[in-house]
Amino acid sequence: MERGIFSAEGGWAASVFLGSVISLSVGNVLLKVGMDRWGAAGAGLPLAGGVVLLAVQFLGMLVLFRYGWPVSVVVPLLGLNHALTALLGRLWLRETVDGWRWAGIALVVVGIFMISAPWLSRKAP
Repeated sequence: MERGIFSAEGGWAASVFLGSVISLSVGNVLLKVGMDRWGAAGAGLPLAGGVVLLAVQFLGMLVLFRYGWPVSVVVPLLGLNHALTALLGRLWLRETVDGWRWAGIALVVVGIFMISAPWLSRKAP
């Protein structure tokens, strides 16, 4: 019986990927917030939170490597954070994200799935 990443048996990997992408995106935004406040009161908490979330992402990646996921699949899939980070930057930080940037992000996402889809459709480790 095949166990793809999104099947019940492979659901743990999908959860680790999702948690890693969210941790990476939110962690990077928190680092930006902390650095924007550098030298002011309250800068330390976002910076610490960002570092912790980046450590969570790193541990998630290590777990996937430990269970046999190839680096050529794991790292590109984590690239989905580009879309989430841009969205968070727009919504949370009120950054301008123009059409060209969204188009580029869309191309990155398509590329990620082109790289990863053949492997993800096989048996998950």
